[in-house]
Amino acid sequence: MWKVIDSGTIPFTPYPKGVSNIKRIIDKEKIGAHRISGFGLIQVPPGGVFGPHEHPEREEIYYVFSGSGMLIVGDEEIPAKEGLTLYVSGEETHGIRNPGDKPLLVFFVTVYK
Repeated sequence: MWKVIDSGTIPFTPYPKGVSNIKRIIDKEKIGAHRISGFGLIQVPPGGVFGPHEHPEREEIYYVFSGSGMLIVGDEEIPAKEGLTLYVSGEETHGIRNPGDKPLLVFFVTVYK
């Protein structure tokens, strides 16, 4: 199985936990993937937050594409800049915060364990 996706036609939508937007380019249910739960972009405006969440059944990778901010894991905040990659097993609460004055753009991939 394979599928071509024109990500330019997929809009960003508000993320319900915090002040941020998400573009779900690949969604398990939409393409029939078995282990890939999601792939896309997270847009966090200045002063925004991609709300802390957890999903013990899925692992996640964040890759900071542009901007800077803080990646949150549990009680820790990790300074994030372009090129930083974070792996999270999913059991710990995690999210993103942008205390800066420029938008923060992060790629994400989630997979079932």
